[in-house]
Amino acid sequence: MLRIWFPFFLCAAGTYTACRLRLFCYLHPGMTVRWLLSGERHEGGGYSPVRALCLALAGTLGVGNITGVAAAILLGGPGALFWMWVSALCTMLIKYAEVYLAVITRQKIRDGGGTRYAGGPMQYLRQLPGGAVWSVLFCLLCIGASFLQGNLLQSTAALSCVTDTFAVHPVPTALVFSLAAAILIFGGRGRIASFCSAMIPLLSVLYTVMGLTVILRNAASVPAVLALVFRDAFSMRALGVGGGASMLLAMRHGCAKGVFTHEAGCGTAPISHAGAETACPEKQAVLGIAEVFVDTMVLCTITGLVLLLSGVGSMEIGAVYDYQAVVLGAFRMWFGDAAAVFITVSIVFYAFAALVCWSFYGTECLRYLLSDCGEIVTARGVTVYLSLYVLCTFLGVWTEAAGLWQISDVLTMAMTALNTCGVMVLLRYVKVPMRQTKNKKTIDSTRQL
Repeated sequence: MLRIWFPFFLCAAGTYTACRLRLFCYLHPGMTVRWLLSGERHEGGGYSPVRALCLALAGTLGVGNITGVAAAILLGGPGALFWMWVSALCTMLIKYAEVYLAVITRQKIRDGGGTRYAGGPMQYLRQLPGGAVWSVLFCLLCIGASFLQGNLLQSTAALSCVTDTFAVHPVPTALVFSLAAAILIFGGRGRIASFCSAMIPLLSVLYTVMGLTVILRNAASVPAVLALVFRDAFSMRALGVGGGASMLLAMRHGCAKGVFTHEAGCGTAPISHAGAETACPEKQAVLGIAEVFVDTMVLCTITGLVLLLSGVGSMEIGAVYDYQAVVLGAFRMWFGDAAAVFITVSIVFYAFAALVCWSFYGTECLRYLLSDCGEIVTARGVTVYLSLYVLCTFLGVWTEAAGLWQISDVLTMAMTALNTCGVMVLLRYVKVPMRQTKNKKTIDSTRQL
């Protein structure tokens, strides 16, 4: 039932949020970009706003913008790409609102010898009636999703690609992958943020260049592919049944995989943004809009067009496929075996970045749940969680991805429904960017609701 109604809920929630926030990023794109590029003074106690964006992008990109797009198209038809766009456009301002709320409700806590900011849905959901229950429920869902969506799906995809491309035994590869993850994960959020801020921009630029090369080489076919996407989004032939069932299938997989990759409304990225050294919630929240745009409207679109130009749209809808192999085959068609090596490396590093980023999300949620138990109990609980997380990474070598996608979809939709409902209730506290003046005062990001 949740899968059926989720696309409609997401579109309705996004439309409501956009109207409440005066459609500012759509009606004033120039002003939004200026806010995105403008500088600001930093506070102590966190990492830079751009590093927060890279950390959030690490969690959203992962394998979602590569194999997730292939899964959406092969399960829902070419029209699923259209519904991925719809989910992104509808939820851009949900991402803005949740990041804004995370910044204004975050708390400065002691961490070792210093202080840092911590926040996210577990903090702003507390402002709702019965908020303690909703915060705990979100944390439990997020910890569960960190093992499945953030860990097993990522490690399974990476190990599968390495095994297929380099013909190596998966167990030693999984061991190396797990040890590398342990080094970063146990190094703390500073090491995780440094890795993500170094790798994510480079990978994104290289992947974009390769994808655009395929698209430009086939520019004459792009209009026909786009027509196929729009036609199939509302067609009645995908499953050979009624139009409603076909359209719902494309909507379901397009919206679900769209949220899986950009995570707008899911509540995870605000945990990263809450740790930024920012004095202005609006500027940090605008970075959330950029996050959705880069992830879905740029990278997912490039992946989708490359796949469809390679003939993936003509494959049997709903059949069981190795999604990583499909993506590798599509790029190999245009660039040969060298492309398979590059895409494999990209998937490995995207998956690795997402994996370590999700460990940070799960750790922050666990710290919240154990916040009243004392520092020693909290530290031991985090150590146990991270140890299990690394073990889960190694177990990815024996995991089948098909079942993980279904469970991950349900967890993602549940988290998104819970968090988005809370965000909509709290929208009255969210302010939109105004035209900047030289004398504009910065907003105190530590104020509480």
